[in-house]
Amino acid sequence: MSDLLNGLMNFARWDVFLVLLAAVPVGLVFGILPGLGGLVALSVLLPLVYGMEPIVGLAFLLASYAVVSTGGSVTAILLGIPGSPSNAATIIDGYVLSRRGRAGYALGAALSSSALGGVIGAVVLFALLPIVRPVVMSFGSPETFFLALLGISYLAMLGGGSPIKGLAAGAFGLFLGTFGYQSTTGVPRFWMEIDYLLDGFRLIPLALGMFAIPEIIDLMSGRSIAATRPDGSPMEITHKQVWLGARAAVVRKWVLLRSSILGVFLGLIPGVGSETAPFVTYGAAKQASKRPYQFGKGSIEGVIGPEGSNNAKDGGALVPTLAFGVPGSSAMVLLIGGFLLLGLQPGPKFLEDHMDMAYGLAFVLVGANLIGSLVLLLLAKHLAKITLLPGHMLAPILLTLVVVGAYSTNNNFADVLFVFIFGAVGIAMKAYGFSRPALLLGFVLAPLLETYLYISLNTYGGLFFLRPICLVLALFIVAGAVMAGMKSHRAHKALKAEKAEKTLNNKKEVTTHDL
Repeated sequence: MSDLLNGLMNFARWDVFLVLLAAVPVGLVFGILPGLGGLVALSVLLPLVYGMEPIVGLAFLLASYAVVSTGGSVTAILLGIPGSPSNAATIIDGYVLSRRGRAGYALGAALSSSALGGVIGAVVLFALLPIVRPVVMSFGSPETFFLALLGISYLAMLGGGSPIKGLAAGAFGLFLGTFGYQSTTGVPRFWMEIDYLLDGFRLIPLALGMFAIPEIIDLMSGRSIAATRPDGSPMEITHKQVWLGARAAVVRKWVLLRSSILGVFLGLIPGVGSETAPFVTYGAAKQASKRPYQFGKGSIEGVIGPEGSNNAKDGGALVPTLAFGVPGSSAMVLLIGGFLLLGLQPGPKFLEDHMDMAYGLAFVLVGANLIGSLVLLLLAKHLAKITLLPGHMLAPILLTLVVVGAYSTNNNFADVLFVFIFGAVGIAMKAYGFSRPALLLGFVLAPLLETYLYISLNTYGGLFFLRPICLVLALFIVAGAVMAGMKSHRAHKALKAEKAEKTLNNKKEVTTHDL
């Protein structure tokens, strides 16, 4: 209890709170600008903490990183462009709502879900820090493989109206994820004598190409972003719409709670949660929904699900980072760099000597998420005015941001070239109704599946799937598939009955008119 109180006192220090207030707007900007994201934010800000007191420097880095996904939801909903790759799942329903004139409603739900999800993630972090070792150590390569397989099971659900197209897009994503050096054997594959491909395709160029370029092309062709009323005037966002959206997230508390806890759980497993969690929680929200047929057509649950997990996963990823010095996500590698730069070594010894600092960082996570979401909720009406700009004016600005975002990740012009190559693929997929989020999920999961299957087979043999946790996860996969099939069948019957009823009513109206 004394460590917890000392952690609260660390958070309440004026210098810690001051850097928290400075870091949150910086992190939001990195999230809102397409292509930058958490990795770029931490890499740019890392040198700035040199010479700071450890708790102050770590609070600055963590607070700026914690709100990146929150900022990314703004461009995902308003423009259909993910601010960071983890916001891609939000586009599926959030952008549809925005195009229907309900951008404020979607933004309110996304921002409040992000805030509450981040708080839930921090609460779980508080609970797990004292007992973390057996939790994390119980997951080996077989369990991680089945977690990735669980993510693959949601591919069909991301296919919108066609599960077959969702699976096909996911399979293509899996194929793209096999380019470059094989992680366990070091054998290069499909590199076609192009040095760039030895490291495989990069996530940022692929995500920007798939989602940003098709929307920018549409804008160049004269399409307006703003939804319009029947008289042609643009629909404006009001504070009432935003707060109604925030209320929707609270009303659907079970969707939010389930997504957040699942996000924390996925964040606990090193290398799994970062971009995977939002897609998995989207699929889980669709499975559990009473109206799964609305997903992909503007379901608010399809916004709450991924956004609830987006910030919750950071609390989970901090657990192995602080307890073992094992980065819970790619961004946590840079956070560990911050620890080392400040003269600290995360791991079991860190928790023994600095548990109060670990609790202080959990409080920073809570504060950053609440402040970041509140700031954007208050500014949502003004941020949404970006959609009132004519498409031909906005497109060059967005294109510039996309190019700068792609280049700044690795300072490599080849990344910019592949943005446009994947942009062409994204345009074709959009035209023929193939799911771009499903492709992205397949791409993210491909190296995980391959690496952990290889390690599992070589370490545990062909019967590795008989481990208890693997069997439980396998049951979840099978049960999820069965439930999805049953719900899809019921939804199909309900839609068929609704169409039949409409046809009957139309016939009655025609008959009455004839009489």
